[in-house]
Amino acid sequence: MQTKKKLTYLMNGFFFQYDFFQRQLWNIFEIQLRYPNIQKYTPGWKYIPQNIWMMWKMYRSGEMKKYDIVHFNNTENFLLFQKQAWQISIAESHGFDFWVNYRWLVKDEKNIVKYILWNIFNFFVWWKIRRKIQEFDLYYCSTPDMLEPLRQKVRADVKWLPNPINTDIFQPQGDIIQLEWNPACFFPTRLHGDKKPEYAIDIFQNYIKPNYPEATLHLLNQWFEVSKYKKVLSDETTYFWHDFMDKETLAAKVRGSDFCFWDFSIGGLSLMPMQIMACKKPIVTYDMYELIKVPRQDLWELTRKLFEDEDFKKEYIERNYQYIMHFHTEKSIAKMHLENLRPFIEN
Repeated sequence: MQTKKKLTYLMNGFFFQYDFFQRQLWNIFEIQLRYPNIQKYTPGWKYIPQNIWMMWKMYRSGEMKKYDIVHFNNTENFLLFQKQAWQISIAESHGFDFWVNYRWLVKDEKNIVKYILWNIFNFFVWWKIRRKIQEFDLYYCSTPDMLEPLRQKVRADVKWLPNPINTDIFQPQGDIIQLEWNPACFFPTRLHGDKKPEYAIDIFQNYIKPNYPEATLHLLNQWFEVSKYKKVLSDETTYFWHDFMDKETLAAKVRGSDFCFWDFSIGGLSLMPMQIMACKKPIVTYDMYELIKVPRQDLWELTRKLFEDEDFKKEYIERNYQYIMHFHTEKSIAKMHLENLRPFIEN
């Protein structure tokens, strides 16, 4: 795509996407990322109000008007969006976002007080978010499991923009941080009920550990239900806890693992499992849309085959790796994004 000058492009979202756009699209866009504490883990109760306040000030001061393209990845700021005739606008939903499609997520809330409060709050806000999303020029979702629900309930022309994998970092070759014992099982997800980590824990405790006594499970020491899981997973010779880490350290630990778990809730591949696949590591996760396509109740059997059938494991790892290299590289996603933008830029 050729343009007379670089287009100014504001992103309010994830650092990995900004970083990828910077490296792949630097010759077309002058990209700026505005987001509080972007490279530091911050709990939602802190960053959401900070993000709203920051974006409100940008609109009030007129700073927002200087951009040719605005790209909002954070649902809380969809409400603040103000349509400008000359400006290309993009809204993007990641996972089951608050207020966009939260009704599919809140149904699993076990705390009755939270369930009632969230539904009341959702009742007053959801319709406003949906109405605002209609004003954006493009509406993206990041995982294919969301496409049909969003088409039916939010916006019919929603487009899937797949998550890109930085294969310079997440690849089979590179530094290795060897995880303790063998087989070392890595479960690098946020620990809360929405991710349904009990599926991975059940498979580990009732199949892997009894059959492989030196097996260990490595988990992330973050998110609001960590203390609950630490009480249950208290054996220090079996369960190891890892603090928040940068991408290079994460990739090194993936390479230093023998087997990985990921999310068991949404049924679609998010960023982390594809990064694991790009490192050529076996992974079990709930994915009914792209690659694995094994019902959740059968993931136990998939785990058993990966541990007991070496030929199957090699084929599984290679198939997953080739899929990521073909469909989820940064170059292919950048090309897709530019094709979606072309009608707006050329007009």
